[in-house]
Amino acid sequence: MNGSYHKLQNGYNSHNGYYNLYTICKNLINIVSNYYEIELPEIQHWFLQRVDIAICFDLLENENVRKYINNLSMCQYPRRNIKTYQDESIYLTGSTTTLKIYNKLLEFKKHDIKKLKDTNFDIISYINRIQGFIRFECEIKKKKLCDIYNTKFVRIRNVNYEELKKVWCEEFMKLLKLFDNDLNIISDKAEIERRLYTLHNERKATILYNFYLSIMVDGLREVKKRTKKSTFYRNINDLKKAKIDFSQTYKIDLEKEIIQFNPFQYKEVV
Repeated sequence: MNGSYHKLQNGYNSHNGYYNLYTICKNLINIVSNYYEIELPEIQHWFLQRVDIAICFDLLENENVRKYINNLSMCQYPRRNIKTYQDESIYLTGSTTTLKIYNKLLEFKKHDIKKLKDTNFDIISYINRIQGFIRFECEIKKKKLCDIYNTKFVRIRNVNYEELKKVWCEEFMKLLKLFDNDLNIISDKAEIERRLYTLHNERKATILYNFYLSIMVDGLREVKKRTKKSTFYRNINDLKKAKIDFSQTYKIDLEKEIIQFNPFQYKEVV
């Protein structure tokens, strides 16, 4: 069984959250049992297969949220499958956790606003409240839960919020450290050009710099497909010798302004 107790109780899941997993699960079991008029096992017989922990922060304006997410989408994250949606969200899937960062306002408009139109929920006030909300969500999978509690079957009664919050912190700390490193590379484009013109004559430096820019805009695979094999590997080797990081792929419409935001220095929206 899965679901959002927060959204079920409040109509939204951006703030005013619930932190006691045992109570949340127990209430969900009762709600389902009453709704379908069936008898379900007591809470002590249930095991935790997956749990999401999400924290929202307020960046004040939706433009700030949009820019922050678009900057994130420019970076590369090892050992994770990445899905990005312009202005909206970034999903990073791993074997033990999946990280999601998204624009709460756009997510609400896309998935929830229609469900609330015929209710007494104050949609306008809520939209005004969440203009700058950005949500950091960590989906903790069964494999990770089993590792934490050193058992094949994790009983709900043994799990507490602080342990889940610790996983959230560790996963996003690793992610944002990579993000910071990548942004340093992006902002160093002028330095890369200077280094190439220092190491090579003007003709070769121009060729290599244009080659590097093509990788940034179109990606390594696309450049490889349209470049003669010997030329491609020669240019790659020259970039390596110059100690230039070409592992990134960037969008041509790079955000001009980097939003300086660190969730570990912000207060959670409550």
